[in-house]
Amino acid sequence: MYELFGIFVDVLAPVFGVAAVGALAARRWSLDYRPMSAVAYRLLAPAFIFRLLADPDAVEGPVGLMVVASLGTVVAVWVLYWAASVRLPGEGRVVEVMSASFGNVGNLGFPIVLFALGEAALPAAGVHFLSVTVGVFFLSIAAAARLRSGTLGEAAMRVITTPAIAVTPFAVGVSQTGLTLPRFVSRFVDLLADAMIPVMLLTLGMQLAASHLTRDLWRLARVNLVKLIVAPLIFLGIALLVGLEGDARDSGLILAAMPTAVLAGLIAMEYDLETEVATAIILAGSLASIPTLAVLLRLL
Repeated sequence: MYELFGIFVDVLAPVFGVAAVGALAARRWSLDYRPMSAVAYRLLAPAFIFRLLADPDAVEGPVGLMVVASLGTVVAVWVLYWAASVRLPGEGRVVEVMSASFGNVGNLGFPIVLFALGEAALPAAGVHFLSVTVGVFFLSIAAAARLRSGTLGEAAMRVITTPAIAVTPFAVGVSQTGLTLPRFVSRFVDLLADAMIPVMLLTLGMQLAASHLTRDLWRLARVNLVKLIVAPLIFLGIALLVGLEGDARDSGLILAAMPTAVLAGLIAMEYDLETEVATAIILAGSLASIPTLAVLLRLL
């Protein structure tokens, strides 16, 4: 019990504490989270991913197996939940499946990996982050676009133009060619990248401050049961099957156990898919993840 308390104080409390500051600030001064969210999403996250992947010595180990484990988890959760929710109406089905498979690997995942495993685990977390983001973005936007008479081409284009994904080929190119960036460029990237974690946590709190729980608690419970318990168990099973270990496994497992991503709510809002339910799932999951993450980190 003492170790659990120590994990909460040393790892989770700082992370959720910064998010709480964002929530309090949003309520106190009626702040709109959308400008900060856009800055984090379009500028800071791409810089962070670029810095991680551009370092030729940063990403070591079984990158392919990490992609298999994280992407495989996303697909497995999506397929299983989609099959089990066949009786739900179209909008509710897409919202629940998306929420059950799309973890908050950016706002919440990176700082928890940093505090729990150390800075050396961030490159592996970056690989898992990209795998989850590409998989869920494509599946979620494809399902939402189809529901709203969109096309798979639209979904693919949205994935390709997602800023954190769009910079990946350039970062890999820098890494593989051994190119040394000019000092002013590297410092520019560092300034943006260093701002990502605190800004994302503040934004998370501001977004949660605008969320409310719904009366249908069973919907919130079943989605978060899958997201917080089933998803990490699926990841762990795949990781053991393919032989992942160390930071390559643990960073991915932590990200798999994240509550529903705020971006799931933004996608629901953009396609008019039960936005209130989506934000309620995000709020409930973020609160419920505090004890589940403490237990997981204790077991690592």
